[in-house]
Amino acid sequence: MRHSIPALCLCAWMTGCTSVGDTVPGTAVASGKAAGSSRISECKSTDTQIDSSSQCLQDDAACYELRNGKWCTGERGNICPAGSVALPAGQPCPPGNRCFRVGESLECTIN
Repeated sequence: MRHSIPALCLCAWMTGCTSVGDTVPGTAVASGKAAGSSRISECKSTDTQIDSSSQCLQDDAACYELRNGKWCTGERGNICPAGSVALPAGQPCPPGNRCFRVGESLECTIN
């Protein structure tokens, strides 16, 4: 019994942490709708506010919803992570390499 009270407090604290916070600007909202409490109130400084998700830029662009129901979009330049290099468009993955897609228009390879 005496161990259950600290465990309950820890559980309640962790639950509160997971249900509070804003969506990070510049991340795509995969489902098109975020939970009401997780929407942000303004676009990132490099993004543009638009009326609907259908107006979002395509190909590796951000598209996220604001609290007021408007949307934000902006270009995102994808780069290959350290230790990998960009695979030229349309090229197959070289034999013996590992290839992975970073975005709609960028695939990277590791020897």
